[in-house]
Amino acid sequence: MGMQTVWDHIWLAADRTPDNIAVVDDRGDRRLTFAELVDEVETAAAGLAEAGLRPGQYVATVLPNVLQHVIALLALHRLGAVVCMINPRLKPDEAGSLIADADMAGAVCIADEDIVAAARAALPENAPILTVGGEFDGAATFETCRADAADLTAWTPPDPEDVAFVLYTSGTTGLPKGVMIPHRATDGRVLFVPVQCGLRHGPQNRALGLMPLFHAVGFYAALVTTLSLNGTYYVHSAFDPAAAVEAIKTHGLTYVFGAPAHFHAMLAAPGFDPADMGSVDTLVYAGAVMPGPLLDRVKPAFPNARITNIYGTTEVMNALYMPDPAGRPLQYRPGFYSRVRVGRIGGDVDDVCDAGEEGELLVDATADATFLGYLNRPDATAEKLTGGWYRTGDIIFRRPDGDLELCGRVDDMIVSGGENIHPEEVETILMQHEAVREAAVIGMPDDRWSERVVACVVANGIDADTLDAWCRDSALANYKRPREYRFLDALPRNAANKVLRRELKDIVTGN
Repeated sequence: MGMQTVWDHIWLAADRTPDNIAVVDDRGDRRLTFAELVDEVETAAAGLAEAGLRPGQYVATVLPNVLQHVIALLALHRLGAVVCMINPRLKPDEAGSLIADADMAGAVCIADEDIVAAARAALPENAPILTVGGEFDGAATFETCRADAADLTAWTPPDPEDVAFVLYTSGTTGLPKGVMIPHRATDGRVLFVPVQCGLRHGPQNRALGLMPLFHAVGFYAALVTTLSLNGTYYVHSAFDPAAAVEAIKTHGLTYVFGAPAHFHAMLAAPGFDPADMGSVDTLVYAGAVMPGPLLDRVKPAFPNARITNIYGTTEVMNALYMPDPAGRPLQYRPGFYSRVRVGRIGGDVDDVCDAGEEGELLVDATADATFLGYLNRPDATAEKLTGGWYRTGDIIFRRPDGDLELCGRVDDMIVSGGENIHPEEVETILMQHEAVREAAVIGMPDDRWSERVVACVVANGIDADTLDAWCRDSALANYKRPREYRFLDALPRNAANKVLRRELKDIVTGN
C-alpha cells in the first residue's frame, strides 16, 4: 500500500482489532469499539451526504473536544469533504469570516446562538448547519444526522496532493491563516510519535485527549496516532485538572500529550499523588518551553514516563525534538523525517550559518508532512515557502556538536544598545522565581538604548526590586536584565492562548 489517508489509518486499525475499544467518552462513558466507530462514522457521513454536502466541498467544524467532534471530523473526511477546523473560542464574527473566506458549503458547530448566526450569515442560503449540544431554529442537530451507510459512495484513494484538512494558525494579529494539509502528510504526521516519543503499536495504548482537536497535535498526534496504533482515545471534553488526573488513575492511561500549562495544573490538583500516575509510560509536551522548575517536578510526578519535548508548527508538524529533557540544556535535534538548516536572518535560504552562529530555522518543505500553502493567501505562502524551504520565523543557535538551541522569534527580538535579546531567555529566568505565575518580555522604544527591556509579570507578593535582584543573581547577562516591570492580573492572550505582545506594548504606553 502506498500513501495512507487518515481514513485508511482508521479502517485498517478496525480491520486488525474490530472488537477493541477505540474511543471512550467522558460524558456518559459511551464506549465505541473500532468496528462500531467505523459504522458510526460511515452512518454520519451518509447523513451529511443526505443533508446536501458533497466530496471536495469545504466544511467547517467549530467544536470543542467532545465525542461528536471526533465523529464529525472523521465523517466529513470519509465523505471526501475538506474539513476546516475552526477554534470555537474565536469570536463568532471571526469564525464567520473564516467560513466566508473559504467559501464553505456547511458547518458543524457548537450550539451557540451567536456562532450559529455567524455561520448562517457566512454560508450560502440553505446551506446545512448542524449543531452539537442543542437545537436552533433552522439548524438540525449533528446527533440526528444519520443515514444508511450502504448509500455512501465507496472510499477511493484521493490524489496525495489534494487538500484533506485546513487547520488555522494562531496568529497574534489579523485573522488566523488556513493551513492546507494534503492527504500525503498523514503518515509523517502520525509516525513521529512512535519513532521519536517511543509509543509502541498495540491496544495497550490508552491516550488522554487533552490537546484541542482543532490543533495539529490534538488531531494527528493524539487522536489519529492513537487509533492508528490500535489504542484507545479517551475524550477530554473540557480541560479540568482534577478530572484529567482522575481519568489517568481510573483508566490506567498510558499516553499523555499536553502543553506545559496542562501539567502545571494537574500537579496542583487536590490530592495529586505520583503513585496514581504510574501507568503513564509516554509523556509528550509541546506548544511552549516548559520552565525548568516545572519540568523538575513533572519527572518524579510521572515516575514511569519517558518524556519528550516536541518543537513543531501547524505547517510542518514536527521539525525538532528533545528526548529526556529533564536536567539538561534545551537542545534539540531534527525529527526523523525532517531536514533543517540555519539560515542567516533576512538572507536567502541558501545563505547558511556556520556552527556557533544564530539564524532562522528553515525546514525542508519537500517532506511529505509539509503543508501545501495558506488558503487564499498566496502572498503569505510565498513569504514562508521559499526555494524548497519553510521559514519558521524562529531563531536558532547551531552548536558545534550539531544540537540546536531555540532562542526566540525573529519578530520578537529586542535590540538594546546594539545587542540582540531574546524575550524567551529573560522569561525563562523570571519564571523560575516561585512567586511568578506568568511572564512576558517586550522591547519598548528608548532614546538611549533604541529599545529597553520591559517585563510584564503576573505574580504574588513580589516587587520590581526583588525580581531585579533575582535576575542579577542569575546566569542572565546584565544587559538583558529588564529595566522596567509591569505587574498585571493576567497577560492578554489570543484564542490559542498565545501572549499578545502588541497589546502588552499598548498597556505599557497607556494606549
